[in-house]
Amino acid sequence: MNRLLALIQREYWENRGALRTTPLVIGGLYLLGTLMSLATAIYFDNELFTMREALFGLSQVPEASRSNIIYNINLFGGSFLFTLVLGFVVFFYLLGALFDDRKDRSILFWKSLPASDLQTLLSKLLTAMVVAPLIFWGVYVVTQLLTGLIAAGLVAYAGENPWTLLISASSPIKAWLLVLASWLSQAIWALPIYGWLLLVSAYAPRIPLLFALLPPLAFAVLQLWLDFLRTFTLQENLFGLLGRWFANSPLILTADDRNDRVEIALGIPTNAQFDHSVTLSNMLDRLISMDMLAGLGIAAIFLAGALWLRRRATES
Repeated sequence: MNRLLALIQREYWENRGALRTTPLVIGGLYLLGTLMSLATAIYFDNELFTMREALFGLSQVPEASRSNIIYNINLFGGSFLFTLVLGFVVFFYLLGALFDDRKDRSILFWKSLPASDLQTLLSKLLTAMVVAPLIFWGVYVVTQLLTGLIAAGLVAYAGENPWTLLISASSPIKAWLLVLASWLSQAIWALPIYGWLLLVSAYAPRIPLLFALLPPLAFAVLQLWLDFLRTFTLQENLFGLLGRWFANSPLILTADDRNDRVEIALGIPTNAQFDHSVTLSNMLDRLISMDMLAGLGIAAIFLAGALWLRRRATES
C-alpha cells in the first residue's frame, strides 16, 4: 500500500503541470472574468442602477424559481469548463502514462525499483480516476467560494441581502458534492476508454494519439460500410455504441427542458434508457447497470493487455 501511494505521489510530481497548474489557470480565468465583468459594470452602469434593478427583479421571483435558476447556474455553469478540461487532461495523461517511460528510455530505471508492473499500472489508473478529479474539484470549490464572495459583496453593496437572495437559494455544498460525485462516477463509467488508452500507451512505438484514434475509427467505418451493404440501412455500430455511451454519461454535461423549466442534465438526454436528472441515485443507476458490467469486462481485457505489454517492455 505504501509503495502504491509513493507511486501515485510520483505521478503527481511528474505531471503537476497538468494536474495542478491547469485547474489553477482555469480558476484564475474564472476570477479574472468575474472581476472584469464587475469593473465593466461599475464603469458603464452609473451607481449600479441597472444592476440594482436586476437584483430587485430577481428578489421578486418566487423562491422556488429563483432557487432553480441560481442552483443550475452554480452547478452547471461553474463546473462546465473544469469538466471539459479535466477530460482532456486525463485523456492525454493516460496516453503518455506508459509511453513516456519508453520514449525517454527511463523504463529500465523504473523497473529496477521495488515496485511491480501491476502497482505501476494501478498508480497511473488511480491518478486518472481519483487524484486528477480531486485536485480539479478542490480548485473548483475554492474558485466558487471566491466568486461567491465577490457576488455577495456586490449584492450587499446594491442594497440586497446576499444570504436570502443568493447563498441560501444556490445550495452550494450540495452542488459541489454532486459535481464531485459526477466526476468520480464518470471515472468508473469511462474505464473501458481508460483501459484502451493505457493499452495504446503501452504498445505504441510512436505518436500514441494516432494509435488511439485510428484503429477504432477504421473499425467503425468498415463496420458501417459492411452493415450498409448487407441491409442498406445504417444500424447500430461502434459509432452508435460510443455515442450512446457518451449520451448516458454520469457527467453533468447539458440542460434539458423538463416540467416547463430548464434543468441541468446528466449526459445528453437523447434516450430514456436512464434518467438524466442530476441526482446521486441516477449516477449510481449507471454504475450498477448491464452496460457498466459489459464495460468492466472490456476494461479488464484492455488493462490486462497493457500489463502484459508493460512486463515485456524495455524501451521504445
